[in-house]
Amino acid sequence: MAKTLCDWTKKEIKKHFEEVCEIVADPRYVCRKCGRCAHFPRFLCEPKKVATREKE
Repeated sequence: MAKTLCDWTKKEIKKHFEEVCEIVADPRYVCRKCGRCAHFPRFLCEPKKVATREKE
């Protein structure tokens, strides 16, 4: 699919659930528009890198 995860409908998410699971595994970016998360920014329309915390 060429469109971003932000534009996917609920029906598309259900149909491509395995692909969605791969996209959102170990999220590093969050969309400032809708709040969805993804590992790579190309899957989101307004990506913002998530600040990482050091493990205690």
